[in-house]
Amino acid sequence: METLRSRGITRDDVWQAADSLLKAGQRPTIERIRLHLGRGSPNTVSPHLDAWFAALGGRIQDPAAFAPAPGCPEPVTEAARYLWEAALQSARSSAEAALTQREAALAEASAVLQRERDALAQERQLMEARLEGAETAMAELARARDQATERATRAETAAAAWQQQAEALRAELASALAARHAMQDDFDARRAAWDQERETLTQRSAANERRMALELDAARVAARESQKMLESERRAAIDRLARAAEAASRQGSEMTRLGQAIAVLEERVRQRESLLAEYREQAGTAAADAAASGAAPRRTRPARMALSSAKGRRLRRAP
Repeated sequence: METLRSRGITRDDVWQAADSLLKAGQRPTIERIRLHLGRGSPNTVSPHLDAWFAALGGRIQDPAAFAPAPGCPEPVTEAARYLWEAALQSARSSAEAALTQREAALAEASAVLQRERDALAQERQLMEARLEGAETAMAELARARDQATERATRAETAAAAWQQQAEALRAELASALAARHAMQDDFDARRAAWDQERETLTQRSAANERRMALELDAARVAARESQKMLESERRAAIDRLARAAEAASRQGSEMTRLGQAIAVLEERVRQRESLLAEYREQAGTAAADAAASGAAPRRTRPARMALSSAKGRRLRRAP
């Protein structure tokens, strides 16, 4: 007995132990084979077990591979054959069920993958369409921005021109007002001189009348000549007064005409300033609309014609 235990484990020992474990429904391992044999080291059992696993596929295909040894009783042989066929049938059923499940899972995964591919294709088309729309919108916004910039530049240029015209009109108005003040001062000075001359003439006439009254009794002989001289002086004074009144009338007419010209200039200045304010308001509104929406408002042709007509009516109404 001691000699049998010391004998080394052979390939047939390992294979028979593995077959016994497999027939018992257990998976052959190194530890189970050692327990089944009651001896053997892992280093000795491991190569024979690997060889058994390598040959297991071919042996399963050969029904006689697991047949009992010759001389076994018929009931044992029938039982072994029954167990083998049952094991094969169970293995086939399990394999077919697993294959069916795997095919169903594969079909479902293929369907899911196809749906995902279709969804990705649709999403890609949608993204491409959105990208094209975004590019078109960006191009439109760039064009609108350039147009708004150009209109703003033209508006600034026009505003600068209107500002220069307004400054020129203000300067002209200031010059006209200065001329008016100068003419008013000159008229006041001349009127004072005319009043002084009239007062002098009046005083002189009164003095002459008093002198003539005092000398009436002493100069009855020269009364007629003196009367003539007085009348002559009176007519000369009246002529001078008439000329002075005519000059004053002409001066008043000139002052009236100058006042009308100044009123016209003031009306033109107010019109230019009103047009300048409207133009600035329109330019500011266009710039604000372009910054808020990304597209500058386009002034239609009727609006430009209406603005030009309004300017023409204002200029025609000016006297």
